[in-house]
Amino acid sequence: MLRILIAEDHLDIAENIGDYLTAKGHQVDFAYDGAMAVSLAQSQTFDAIVMDIMMPKLDGLKATAQIRQGQQPQVPILMLTAKDRLDDKLNGFDSGADDYILKPFAIAELYARLLAHTRKAQNDYHSVLAVNGLALDQKNKTACFNGQALKLNPTTFKILTLLCKSHPNLVDKAELEFQLWGDLLPENDVLRSHVYNLRKSLAGCAEHLKIQSKHGQGYQLVFI
Repeated sequence: MLRILIAEDHLDIAENIGDYLTAKGHQVDFAYDGAMAVSLAQSQTFDAIVMDIMMPKLDGLKATAQIRQGQQPQVPILMLTAKDRLDDKLNGFDSGADDYILKPFAIAELYARLLAHTRKAQNDYHSVLAVNGLALDQKNKTACFNGQALKLNPTTFKILTLLCKSHPNLVDKAELEFQLWGDLLPENDVLRSHVYNLRKSLAGCAEHLKIQSKHGQGYQLVFI
């Protein structure tokens, strides 16, 4: 299942695309202006974005450029437009779009292109987990927040990865322990010590994020 953001101010077009993708088993979110699209892309994680060019508040070109400079620079973006001049297409690609689809279009073709781009981007996309300025490189096991490197050991890196994947939801304490140690659980409450070390590693960005605990339940990553 893919999670796809549809940024389109024409409700009929947005709903037609949304209905088609939902019928294919995917999750769909909607933005009805460019500013809303940027806001959603900065706060949530998507596998692909369908972006109309002519939208209120912020056009699709500027929205795409901002998304490329934000938290999801690698997400595939397919641009929709009625403009068919070469210069218009080049502007779309220059803004950061991966594909350029002219209106009117066949939704089946749009879907085929979405799948092609998400397949192509999948390996690189999932190798870096990015949430609100926090980036975790799963291949190199490195982390940074707003470009500032974080010093994490393998255990704290894995804890932060699990919390990021579940953000904004709480991760059950037992689930964290199982993911870290499987059935070989430590006798003492070692998880608490590792969370303490993780909090120390995040002290430099404490004004922006924190690890919040709920007694007897678990932990969650909170952005301030």
